[in-house]
This record gives sequence, C-alpha cells and structure tokens, in this order.
Amino acid sequence: MIWRILEQAKGVAIAAGAASLLALAGVFTLAAAVAATLAVWVPWPAALAITAVGFLATAAIAMWIGVQPDRPKTDDDDADHQASDAALALVDLPMEAAKKLITQRPIAAVVLVAGFGLLLARRPQVAMRVVDKILERFGG
Repeated sequence: MIWRILEQAKGVAIAAGAASLLALAGVFTLAAAVAATLAVWVPWPAALAITAVGFLATAAIAMWIGVQPDRPKTDDDDADHQASDAALALVDLPMEAAKKLITQRPIAAVVLVAGFGLLLARRPQVAMRVVDKILERFGG
C-alpha cells in the first residue's frame, strides 16, 4: 500500500521537475523575445536591463501575493449574508402574494392584469403614475 503511494509520489515529483524545467525554458524564451523586440528601439544592454527588471518585478509581485497570510474571517461576512437573505425574502414576498392571489382567486387576477394592461395600452402616462404611487407607498 505505502509503496504504491510512494510510486505515485515519485511520478508526481518527476512530472513537477519536468514542468519546472519547461517553465524555465519558456520564461527564458519569452525574455529573449522581449529583449529582441526592445532592441529594435533601444540598444541591447538597455533592452536586457528593461527585460530583467520587468521579470524581476513580476516575480516579486507573485512572491508577495503568494506569501500573504490568510485574512481572518470577520463577522461582516455573516452580517452581509444575513442582510442579503433578508433582502431576498422581501423580494419574494410580492411574488408569494401574487401566487396566492392567482391560486385563490384566478378570475380576479385575470381581471386585474387585463385592466392594468388596458390602462397601459390606452393611457401610458396614467399607468406610470399608478406604478409610481404604488412604489412610493410600498417602496418607502
């Protein structure tokens, strides 16, 4: 059992070593391409220096990001989660009322929707004022 795990670990280590060598070769090739491109505009020593500074800055940023400690989880996340749950519950409340109206009084629901549709088609300004009043009353 343990020998099989060690064999798998050897395989992973060999693959990781090969991947690291290929990554280094890719970085060197990219650096050479960047330096050659920069050499069109500036002398070779300056192109090599600019390329080196760019790659060192990228490596420094990557290492800085990699060694950042984990931030402790705060209660703000829980408060935000509870606030979003409450907001979603309030959003679902009109839908529940509409479902209840449709299931308990389907004819009244059809008449209400048809009446509002007729009002919207014939007098859109009046319909918008009705919607504004409803939003003012229930929106706060």
